[in-house]
Amino acid sequence: MSFEPCSRFRLMHEIPVMKYYTANTNFTVLDRSPLSISAGDTVSVGPRDKSWEGWIWVSTADGRGSYVPEDILEIDGAGAKVKTAFSARDLSVKNGEAVTALREVKGWLWCRKSDGEEGWLPEFVLRESGD
Repeated sequence: MSFEPCSRFRLMHEIPVMKYYTANTNFTVLDRSPLSISAGDTVSVGPRDKSWEGWIWVSTADGRGSYVPEDILEIDGAGAKVKTAFSARDLSVKNGEAVTALREVKGWLWCRKSDGEEGWLPEFVLRESGD
Protein backbone atom coordinates (compact mmCIF):
# COMPACT_ATOMS: atom_id res chain seq x y z
CA MET A 1 0.00 0.00 0.00
CA SER A 2 1.40 3.40 -0.94
CA PHE A 3 0.41 6.75 0.51
CA GLU A 4 0.74 9.89 -1.60
CA PRO A 5 -0.87 12.77 0.31
CA CYS A 6 0.35 15.20 -2.33
CA SER A 7 3.18 15.11 -4.86
CA ARG A 8 4.96 17.99 -3.11
CA PHE A 9 5.38 15.78 -0.02
CA ARG A 10 6.99 12.79 -1.77
CA LEU A 11 10.16 11.77 0.00
CA MET A 12 12.87 9.19 -0.36
CA HIS A 13 12.27 6.67 2.42
CA GLU A 14 8.78 5.26 2.71
CA ILE A 15 8.14 2.96 5.64
CA PRO A 16 7.11 -0.35 4.00
CA VAL A 17 4.21 -0.85 6.42
CA MET A 18 2.51 1.94 8.31
CA LYS A 19 3.73 2.17 11.89
CA TYR A 20 1.70 3.45 14.79
CA TYR A 21 3.15 5.67 17.48
CA THR A 22 2.09 7.52 20.59
CA ALA A 23 3.60 10.86 21.55
CA ASN A 24 5.62 10.58 24.76
CA THR A 25 5.67 14.36 25.29
CA ASN A 26 4.06 17.54 24.00
CA PHE A 27 5.61 18.89 20.80
CA THR A 28 4.53 22.32 19.62
CA VAL A 29 5.22 23.71 16.16
CA LEU A 30 6.83 27.13 16.21
CA ASP A 31 7.16 27.78 12.45
CA ARG A 32 3.68 28.46 11.09
CA SER A 33 5.00 29.15 7.57
CA PRO A 34 7.22 26.16 6.77
CA LEU A 35 9.48 25.97 3.74
CA SER A 36 8.30 23.96 0.74
CA ILE A 37 10.65 23.30 -2.15
CA SER A 38 10.00 21.50 -5.41
CA ALA A 39 12.19 19.33 -7.62
CA GLY A 40 14.17 21.61 -9.91
CA ASP A 41 14.26 24.56 -7.49
CA THR A 42 17.61 26.22 -6.82
CA VAL A 43 18.57 26.97 -3.21
CA SER A 44 21.53 28.41 -1.32
CA VAL A 45 23.30 25.97 0.97
CA GLY A 46 24.28 26.77 4.55
CA PRO A 47 25.77 24.75 7.40
CA ARG A 48 25.10 21.09 8.12
CA ASP A 49 23.09 20.43 11.26
CA LYS A 50 25.45 19.38 14.06
CA SER A 51 22.71 17.51 15.95
CA TRP A 52 20.98 15.74 13.06
CA GLU A 53 23.36 13.92 10.70
CA GLY A 54 22.36 14.19 7.05
CA TRP A 55 20.43 17.48 7.39
CA ILE A 56 21.64 20.76 5.88
CA TRP A 57 20.35 24.35 5.96
CA VAL A 58 19.00 25.76 2.70
CA SER A 59 17.58 29.16 1.78
CA THR A 60 15.33 30.10 -1.12
CA ALA A 61 15.58 33.29 -3.19
CA ASP A 62 12.86 34.91 -1.03
CA GLY A 63 15.00 34.38 2.10
CA ARG A 64 13.01 31.53 3.64
CA GLY A 65 15.04 28.66 5.00
CA SER A 66 15.00 25.32 6.76
CA TYR A 67 17.05 22.21 7.37
CA VAL A 68 16.41 19.55 4.71
CA PRO A 69 17.78 16.06 4.10
CA GLU A 70 21.08 16.54 2.28
CA ASP A 71 20.42 13.65 -0.10
CA ILE A 72 17.52 15.52 -1.79
CA LEU A 73 20.05 18.05 -3.12
CA GLU A 74 22.63 18.20 -5.90
CA ILE A 75 25.14 20.47 -4.17
CA ASP A 76 27.46 22.61 -6.28
CA GLY A 77 29.52 24.93 -4.08
CA ALA A 78 27.27 27.33 -2.14
CA GLY A 79 24.19 26.41 -4.17
CA ALA A 80 22.16 23.33 -4.90
CA LYS A 81 19.44 22.02 -7.16
CA VAL A 82 16.55 20.24 -5.44
CA LYS A 83 16.17 16.63 -6.68
CA THR A 84 13.10 15.69 -4.61
CA ALA A 85 10.25 17.87 -3.36
CA PHE A 86 10.24 18.54 0.37
CA SER A 87 8.01 20.25 2.91
CA ALA A 88 9.41 21.29 6.29
CA ARG A 89 5.93 21.25 7.86
CA ASP A 90 6.15 20.02 11.45
CA LEU A 91 3.23 18.56 13.38
CA SER A 92 2.11 19.53 16.88
CA VAL A 93 1.12 16.66 19.19
CA LYS A 94 0.11 16.28 22.81
CA ASN A 95 1.50 13.69 25.18
CA GLY A 96 -0.43 10.44 24.64
CA GLU A 97 -1.74 11.42 21.18
CA ALA A 98 -1.69 8.64 18.58
CA VAL A 99 -0.18 9.14 15.10
CA THR A 100 0.52 6.97 12.06
CA ALA A 101 3.99 7.22 10.53
CA LEU A 102 3.96 7.18 6.73
CA ARG A 103 7.65 7.95 6.03
CA GLU A 104 10.99 8.18 7.82
CA VAL A 105 13.88 10.45 6.89
CA LYS A 106 17.01 10.56 9.04
CA GLY A 107 15.41 10.56 12.51
CA TRP A 108 12.20 12.38 11.55
CA LEU A 109 8.84 10.75 10.77
CA TRP A 110 6.14 12.10 8.43
CA CYS A 111 3.01 11.39 10.49
CA ARG A 112 -0.74 11.64 10.18
CA LYS A 113 -3.00 12.43 13.14
CA SER A 114 -6.52 11.02 13.49
CA ASP A 115 -7.99 14.27 12.11
CA GLY A 116 -5.93 13.85 8.89
CA GLU A 117 -3.36 16.58 9.65
CA GLU A 118 0.14 15.59 8.50
CA GLY A 119 3.67 16.78 9.20
CA TRP A 120 7.10 15.93 10.62
CA LEU A 121 7.83 14.74 14.14
CA PRO A 122 11.27 13.95 15.56
CA GLU A 123 11.53 10.27 16.38
CA PHE A 124 12.48 10.96 20.00
CA VAL A 125 9.02 12.38 20.85
CA LEU A 126 7.33 9.11 19.83
CA ARG A 127 7.14 5.55 21.08
CA GLU A 128 5.93 2.72 18.88
CA SER A 129 2.47 1.59 19.93
CA GLY A 130 1.81 -1.38 17.67
CA ASP A 131 -1.69 -0.40 16.50
